[in-house]
Amino acid sequence: MQQEKSLPLLEDAGATEVTNFATRPPACCAGGGGVPYRDLQKARMAFRTRDIDAMRAAHQHNHHHSQNPGDYGELSGVHTEAHKKTSSDYLKAIVFGGLDGIVTIFAIVAGCVGANLHPSKVVIIGIGNLLADAISMGFGEFVSSAAEDDFVKSERDREEWEIENCPDEEKQEMIEIYRDRYGFTEEDADSLVNITFKYREFFVRHMMVEELGLMATEGPSPLRRGAVMFASFSIFGLLPLAGFVAWLTLSGTSTDGHLAFAMACVVSVIALFILGFFKGRFVNQSSLKSGLLMIINGTCAGTVAYTVGAALEGVVAGTL
Repeated sequence: MQQEKSLPLLEDAGATEVTNFATRPPACCAGGGGVPYRDLQKARMAFRTRDIDAMRAAHQHNHHHSQNPGDYGELSGVHTEAHKKTSSDYLKAIVFGGLDGIVTIFAIVAGCVGANLHPSKVVIIGIGNLLADAISMGFGEFVSSAAEDDFVKSERDREEWEIENCPDEEKQEMIEIYRDRYGFTEEDADSLVNITFKYREFFVRHMMVEELGLMATEGPSPLRRGAVMFASFSIFGLLPLAGFVAWLTLSGTSTDGHLAFAMACVVSVIALFILGFFKGRFVNQSSLKSGLLMIINGTCAGTVAYTVGAALEGVVAGTL
């Protein structure tokens, strides 16, 4: 009897919430576009410190939003959050492309110096690999991003077609998901599905997440993501070579590759720590730990490359 009394309340509250959600621009998870329901950065900081009061404060601005559905399109937060999503996509390409660039080129320089190649050859090999790898990374990012976007779009088109032509079957799928995955009763699952089904955009997005594990987000085009990856790899990958060439230029000698390599090591360590620091902030981990891990990564790669280069130089010199 108690359940029968609570159902109308649940339906009314649910309908109000979904109505608000459906009339807003679609929200994306992890800081994506849409009306900001809380200050995300403040919420993350509050969670790290387990500060309940700070977490409540991060949600306070939620109560000042207009309850008129027509007003949501005018909220500046819509554009702010969408801008944050686009910025985070660019930041990801910059950070990870930069880290790959530094480690890859630093390892190449280390291997060449270990093999006692002339500094001029080190620079030539380094620049050649820098451009080749940057093109490969940029094109790879473009292809993978385009393929992912096309796949998500095709699945969304299919879901929309199924909802249009087989609505009862689609409803039943969601009822089974709520019941089997989350332990809903049949009655509650049926009520929730009937409410959300009235708001097509929400239902399609929700079903893609629950059924397929896909989140349709709006971000930079694959071409832009590929271009950013290419530029990031090229610019940051140039740093080890810049340190190497800078020492040769300042010292006035073009034969002492080992001292020039020491300068490349210093520049690479600093750059790796800075990028690792920002990587930590990007993935909400300890920035200091992330920076140190990137230094360890670069050190291991450089050590292996230098050791192999030195070993093979002796073997090749003795056999050729």
